[in-house]
Amino acid sequence: MSQKLYVCIALFIETERVSDWGNGLMSEGEFLDITEIRRQQAQDFECITNNGVAPPDTRRVKVTVNYAPMITDVKNMPGQLGKTAVLRCEAMAVPTAMFEWYKDDRRLVENDSTLKIKNEKTRSLLLFNNVTDKHFGNYTCFASNPLGASNASMLLFPFTPHNLWF
Repeated sequence: MSQKLYVCIALFIETERVSDWGNGLMSEGEFLDITEIRRQQAQDFECITNNGVAPPDTRRVKVTVNYAPMITDVKNMPGQLGKTAVLRCEAMAVPTAMFEWYKDDRRLVENDSTLKIKNEKTRSLLLFNNVTDKHFGNYTCFASNPLGASNASMLLFPFTPHNLWF
C-alpha cells in the first residue's frame, strides 16, 4: 500500500502542474504529493517559490509522516500474590495511538482498586495492586489510530524462584 502525504508549499506558483520530479515527488497546484514515503523521511524542508515577478519566497516546511501503530515492546511478567505487578505495552504511531487492554477477549476497564490502566503518549501500563489468582493469565494490548491497529499478547504468570530470569 502506497502512503501519500500532501504538503502545502507554494504561495506564488503560476503553473497549474509541474511534471514528475522523480523519487516519488509530484507537484500539482499548491501541493506536493510524496508517495512511497517512509517515516524516517519526516523532517523540515526549505521550500523556495518563484513566480518570476516578485522576489523568491523561502519558507520552512515540516513534513510529518503518518503511520499505523507498531507495537515495539511487550514482556511477560511474573506476579506475586498480594504484591503489585505491571504489564507494559509500547507503540510507535503518528498520530498517537489509543490503547485498550483485553483479557480472555474481554475489554478491561478500571472497575476495582486492584486494576488501573495508565495511558501515556507512546505506552500503556496495566497496573495490578494486590495481585490475586484471578489476575494471572493472557493479556492483549491493542493500539490503534485512524491509519490502522496493532496488537500483542503477554502473560502475567505466578512468581516462583525458578522464573527469576530478568
